[in-house]
Amino acid sequence: MKMKRLPDYSDKNIITELRKTAQELNKKYLTRKDIDQYSRINSSTLNRHFGNFEKALELAGLNSSRHFKYTEEDLLNEIDKIWLKLGRQPTCKEIRNIGGKFSSNTYLRHFGLWIKAIEAYINWKNKSNIKMDKNVIISFQNQKSIKLKKSKCLEYGEPIDFLGLRHAPINEQGVVYLFGVLSKRLGFTVEAIRSDFPDCEAKREIPNRKGRWERVSIEFEFKSSNFVDHNHDPNECDIIVCWEHDWSECPIQVISLKEIMEKFTSS
Repeated sequence: MKMKRLPDYSDKNIITELRKTAQELNKKYLTRKDIDQYSRINSSTLNRHFGNFEKALELAGLNSSRHFKYTEEDLLNEIDKIWLKLGRQPTCKEIRNIGGKFSSNTYLRHFGLWIKAIEAYINWKNKSNIKMDKNVIISFQNQKSIKLKKSKCLEYGEPIDFLGLRHAPINEQGVVYLFGVLSKRLGFTVEAIRSDFPDCEAKREIPNRKGRWERVSIEFEFKSSNFVDHNHDPNECDIIVCWEHDWSECPIQVISLKEIMEKFTSS
């Protein structure tokens, strides 16, 4: 059952909630998974209120895995544990979601690319004289060849030739671009676009109050249901801008650019 959210999202209340969660879990540090699963806030909220995840934990007097001193062998040992748990090669995303000691960002900072971390892991196992399953090696080799093949094959959405966009969006980046083209026509002025949740800060005229504007938070998604997949908090966002609207029970406003485009082209 999903926990109730904080009634008041002040910085003080968020810090108190972080400390309370750490105390209940008997931990001196918290991961994003700990916060999302056991607290009354969403980890993405920390970026919005404090600038980044690490700063919020620091203000709460907590540490994260980033502050631990670790060696490359520590990182590889953790991959080994999760690999054995899954029975297969873990993805970068799974390192965080399964609750590993180190975040995926820690691996990316250390190795640059996730495939480099896997390559270092296999070399480490070989040097340790630990025989690896042949299927593991084959899986790794196949993964590398597949990545090379995919890089030569570009995919496009259906042809639309709409306001300079030759093809329909097939990902979130396409949605961001198309919204930028349409934002003025839709009545928005964009203040900022960022990588943290929510993606965009904008203003729009308040309905039935000409000359009065309000600030709104916008999250870009390819499909509106991706908002749920990404574990975003509806209380922290005003509008979802997407290409396809497939979330019928969405509790906040949704703007489907596909529907908007169809209205413009038919008029």
